[in-house]
Amino acid sequence: MDKRLINWQRQTGQSIIELCAGLIVLVPVIMVLVDIAFVVAGMQVNDAACRDAARAASAGPPKEAFKRAAGVAAASYRGSGYIKGPIITAKDVTFRPDPPPPPGPYGGAYNGQVIVKSHVEVTLPAPLPMLPATQNFVAQQEFTITYVEPNTATIP
Repeated sequence: MDKRLINWQRQTGQSIIELCAGLIVLVPVIMVLVDIAFVVAGMQVNDAACRDAARAASAGPPKEAFKRAAGVAAASYRGSGYIKGPIITAKDVTFRPDPPPPPGPYGGAYNGQVIVKSHVEVTLPAPLPMLPATQNFVAQQEFTITYVEPNTATIP
């Protein structure tokens, strides 16, 4: 056989072995980076949805706060199957003080804060043995109630 052909075959074989050894290290690193990207995206979605839901809950009558918060959270993210949520349940919308005292028959501003928690479940696309396949995140936001009750008093 020609000496050049033998050298070329050795170099090709060595290159394939180096490529395989490099991929053994590179593939898990890429998988971890993809998982971290999904976790960060899930956390950002959860924080933004919770903030928007708390803002919506604080801007209307306290009796309807949950309905407004859940509606905003449900509409805030329509994404892939990897991120489930944000989810807000009735017990996740609370007030300080609970319940907020009504301003009276002449209307006025409510005094207090609304506290909203939201939950997101992120399914990792490439779970590694050291990480659970699903990650759950909870966000909490607190806003001052900005709703002003209208005057309902009548003149006799």
